[in-house]
Amino acid sequence: MRGWKHSAAIETIYEEEHRSSSAPSLSPSPSFSSFSPPSLHSIVNAWSLHSASQPNVFILVHGTSFRLHQDRMISQSSYLKQHLTGVSNVTISPPLNITAETFATVAEFCYTHKVHLTPTNVAAIRVAAELLGMTEGENLCGVAESYFERVVAVDASMVMRSCVTMLPEAETTASLVSKCIEALIWNGDVSFLDDVVEMHSQDFQMVASYLNKRLPDHDALYKIIDIYLKENKYGKLTEEQQTEICNNLDCSKLSPRILVECVQNPRMSLKFIMGAILVEHLKTRHSLVVATTTTTHQTERTSLRKILQHDHHHTTHIEETMDSTYNRIQNLEKELMDMKNHLQHHQFMDEKKNNNALTKERAVSFHYEPPQNSRIQRGGRGSISSSSLMLDNIITKKQNEVKMCVANKTSIDMTRFFPRNFKFSLKNAFGCRMQRQAR
Repeated sequence: MRGWKHSAAIETIYEEEHRSSSAPSLSPSPSFSSFSPPSLHSIVNAWSLHSASQPNVFILVHGTSFRLHQDRMISQSSYLKQHLTGVSNVTISPPLNITAETFATVAEFCYTHKVHLTPTNVAAIRVAAELLGMTEGENLCGVAESYFERVVAVDASMVMRSCVTMLPEAETTASLVSKCIEALIWNGDVSFLDDVVEMHSQDFQMVASYLNKRLPDHDALYKIIDIYLKENKYGKLTEEQQTEICNNLDCSKLSPRILVECVQNPRMSLKFIMGAILVEHLKTRHSLVVATTTTTHQTERTSLRKILQHDHHHTTHIEETMDSTYNRIQNLEKELMDMKNHLQHHQFMDEKKNNNALTKERAVSFHYEPPQNSRIQRGGRGSISSSSLMLDNIITKKQNEVKMCVANKTSIDMTRFFPRNFKFSLKNAFGCRMQRQAR
C-alpha cells in the first residue's frame, strides 16, 4: 500500500530500545519484531506504573508489533474492541491503509487524548481514526477533522499531496481530496492539477464523483476532467472509463459558454455529448417558455393598467366632447334660425318681384299666355318653396340627429360630422335653386 515507506526505518531505530526495556515477558511470534517510539514507550510504561498492570495485547501493523494495554485501546476504538475480545493479539493489515508510524500516533491518543498533527500527517491520522472507529466521545476523528479544516484554509496544496498518497481511503472515509480541491478552486489555485494527473483512473473517478456532489458550479470540474483525460499518466482510457468520468459532470451546472465548449470537445465521450445536447435543448426550451410566460403576464398587467387609464381618459374626453357639442349645437341652432329668417325674407322679396313682373307683362299683352313648359313658371314660387321646404327638412333632421347624439351620450364627433353634412346639404339646396333661376 502507498504511504508505508517509513515503516522499516522506524522498526530498525527502536528495536534495540524495546529489547532493553523492562516490559513483561510476553513474547510475540519469532517472525515479528517489536518497537515503540520513545514517546509512546514512555507513555505505556507510565500507564503500567499508574494502573499497576502490564501491557497485555499485541497489535501487529504491517510486520511491526505494539505491546499495549487492552483497556486503553478498546476504550477509544470500536474496531479494536471488536477484534480484541477474548484474544491477546490482532493484526492490522490491508485493506486497512494504516502505517506503523500512524498507528503509533493513534495509540498515543488512546492513552493521553492528545495528538501531534501536521499538514503532512493529518490525512493519515484522519483516515486511520475513521478506519479504527474512533468516533465516540472526545474522539480522534473529530480532532483530526477540525485540524484538517483549519489547515486546508491555509495550505490546501500541501495537505492535498499527503491526501493523494492515502487514496482511495482518503476519499471514501472523509472526502479529503475533494475537500482540498474545493478549497483550492475557491482560492483560484490550480497547482493541484499536477497531482490530479498522477491519480489512477479509479481514484480519479472517485474524486470526480465526490466533487460532483460538492461543487454547485461544474465549470471548474469540467476543466479538471478535461486535463485528466488529456494528460493522465496511466495510458489510454477505455470508452467505458471515459464515459464514467464524464458522467460526473452535471450539464445543468455548466455555464452556457462552457457547455458549448464541452459539446465541441473531442475528449468528451460521445454518450455524454449527446446527453449534453439534449439537456441544452431542454434548457433552451424551458427558458423560452419562462420568458414567454413572464412577458405574457407583464403584458396582461400592463394592458389592464392601460385599459383602466384609457377608460378614465376616454370618459373625461367624452364629457368634454359632449359639453363642447352642446354649446356648438346652441350656436348652430341660432345660426340656422338667422339663415331661415334671411331666406324667408329673400323668398318674400322674390315673390313680390315676380308678381310685379307678371302684372306688367299682362298689361302689355292681354292675350298673352305663358308657355306650358315655361321655365320661369316652374321656377318662381315653386322652386323657392321647395328650397325652403328642403332647408326646413335638413334643419329638422340635423337637429334630431344632434339631440339623439346628446341623449345617448355617444362619442360621435359632432364638431366634424354635423357641419360637413350640413354645408353639403345647403350647397345642394342653393345649387338647385340657382340652376332653376338660371334657366
